This record gives sequence, structure tokens and C-alpha cells, in this order.
Amino acid sequence: MCHPEVPVGAPIPDVRVKDATIPVEGGAMPGLLALPERRPAPGILIINDVFGRSPFYDQLARRLAQAGFVAATPEYFFREGSLPEPTREAAVARSKRLDFKRWGRDMSAAIEWLRAQPEANGAVGTIGFCMGGTQALLLAARRDDLAATVSYYGFPADARTDASPIEVATKMHGPILGHWGDQDTGAGIDNVEKLRGALEGAGVEHEFHIYPGLGHGFLKASLEDSKTPGYEQACMSWHRTLEFYRRSFAGIPATAR
Repeated sequence: MCHPEVPVGAPIPDVRVKDATIPVEGGAMPGLLALPERRPAPGILIINDVFGRSPFYDQLARRLAQAGFVAATPEYFFREGSLPEPTREAAVARSKRLDFKRWGRDMSAAIEWLRAQPEANGAVGTIGFCMGGTQALLLAARRDDLAATVSYYGFPADARTDASPIEVATKMHGPILGHWGDQDTGAGIDNVEKLRGALEGAGVEHEFHIYPGLGHGFLKASLEDSKTPGYEQACMSWHRTLEFYRRSFAGIPATAR
């Protein structure tokens, strides 16, 4: 399961947020921008899952802002329209209308937009989930200006664009952090290991974590009760993500916007 909602009772970080309008090819992509208390700060682009922008990702943007980052979560399905119902079947049906090559260009435009925001310091990283995790990996191959890439349960063998992450691994730029559950049959741990091997062979800086007993979409457990199965591992993955960003952004000077 991906991330269409926030669990009932989960705390909402008290940070400043504002609506965003991101210029992209043939239109304007809406989104949310969450701002940390101390600015300017590094920017992080959130690339959502098959449900698109949802309460979970608005919450995630706030969590990243609370941790000290300028976080943007765009609605890249704005051309395809809203879901008729919040079900996986409806989400998958809508995703089939998405132009995946244009999606990649939209995300690149969002990176440029985020870099230029007055609250940002010019350094930008990404975090993607599910098919958004795949796109984050592909962007690491298309761009050499990303300070950090995080992929949560992306699909290493997914080739709905020009090529799969495995096929373009030698072109990727690190550092890259990846999280997968070992029961994620959709992503396939064998494919994760193929990607790991390709990155190692190419000398790309990366760090992969495989979580025993967990399947797809496990980060949601970090917002649940501490007795929820997978809670500790989900929280561990989030702490690793924040530490990875802090290491990756450390010492990067603000760039000219």
C-alpha cells in the first residue's frame, strides 16, 4: 500500500506552509511549500507515489521543514485531474494516463523552481516514494546537481520512461540513499541487489537499507502507534534519512540563484 492518508491522531508539525505554483511545460503545477524556522535552508523536492499529492505528503513536507529543510510537494497529476475515489484501483487507472517522460521534465522544472525560492539556499535534494522513488533514482542519472537522493521502495527495473534505474545506474550521481522492505515483491529485492551491484561497479556513492519482514509503503508505520508492526524500523529509516540529508548538505555553500 502507498500513502493516501495520515493516520488518525498523528501530530501535525507546527511550521509555516504556503501554496505553490510551479511553472512547467504547458502549464502550472500546484503544490505545497513548507518552511523551516531558520532560512535560507537546503531544499528537498518530494516526489509522491501513485496517489499523487495526498495528506501524507503534506505531512511529510511539514516534517522535513521541522527538521530544517525547505520542502516542496507538487501535484504532478494536475493534468490528469483528481481521483474519482481514494482507491488504489482508481490511482493506478489514472497513472496510466500520465506521460512518464513529461513527468521527468516536470520534476526537473520543480527542482529549478525550488532552487530559486528566496527561502532556499540553492542546494537541492530529492525524496521519492514508490513510483516517485523510481523517478528520484532516474533524476540522479539525468542531473549532476542534486546534493542528495532518497528513494523509498522505488522500482529498480521499472522502464516506463526511456530506461530503468538499473539500466542507467552507471550515469547516476551520488550520494543516494535507498530503503526497501525485504517482502516488497513489487520492487523485488533481486532487482535492488542488481541496482546495488551496478552502482558499486560504477563507483557511485550509495547506501541501501533492507528491512526484514516489511513490504511496500512501510514509512506510514512511523506515524502510527509504537506497537504497530514495523514502527521501529520505519522510524529508523526516517532517522537515517534525516542524518543522510544533514551529512550531504553539510559544507555545501549557498549558490547563486
